[in-house]
Order: sequence, then structure tokens, then C-alpha cells
Amino acid sequence: MDRWEADQGRLDLDSAADGMATLLHHWLTTARERQIARFELGLEATRRPELRADLRTAGLAARARTAALLAALGAPRPGPAADLFVAWTDGLLYGWLAGALAATRPVPDATELATVVRRMLEAALSA
Repeated sequence: MDRWEADQGRLDLDSAADGMATLLHHWLTTARERQIARFELGLEATRRPELRADLRTAGLAARARTAALLAALGAPRPGPAADLFVAWTDGLLYGWLAGALAATRPVPDATELATVVRRMLEAALSA
């Protein structure tokens, strides 16, 4: 997202939705295996406490980056909004990668994802 923001030179709701949609599309296609491994690691960490610290560190970093993005977009409570947005994003990823319909449902294109992400951002900004 940092590289995308630098390339765009602006940050507003539309550019944030487009950027996040591009990132989600990458995670659902090119980086699919990495995201599946991340979910597997999360589940394994519930059984192996020694994995929890690194997973927690990564999760806090993702939430901090998301909170900064939401703050820049005007969120009145960026921390709680980031928690919601990250949870929604993880749910979206899990559903398309490993959910009950994952094997039969095509990955949406970046334009479709931008519509979904814009709704998620609007909801997070009002939280």
C-alpha cells in the first residue's frame, strides 16, 4: 500500500478502494498460497503458543498500517475501525481461498473488489 500511495500521489476514498482492491486481487491470485499459509499458521498458533508472538506482531503491524490509512481518510476512531476492516478483509480472503464455495466461485476482478472495498471503507469510516 505504501508503494501504491507513493505512485498515486493522493489518498481519497476512491484511490484507497482501488489500491486495496488491487492488493486483494493480488492476494487472491498471485499470492494465493501465501495467504492460505497465513491462515494455516493462524490455526496452528492456536495449538502451539510459541507461534503466537510472531503472529501477534504481524497482526498488530497490519492493524497499525490500516489505522493510519483510515486516519488519513478521516476516521474518527481509526483503531477500532482498523480492527473491523482487517477482520472483514480476512473474512473476504478466507471465503474466496478456503471457504465452502472457494473451489466453485471465481475470483472477482479488481473492479468488482473495488466496489466491495469501498463499501467496507465507508462502513469502517463511520464506525
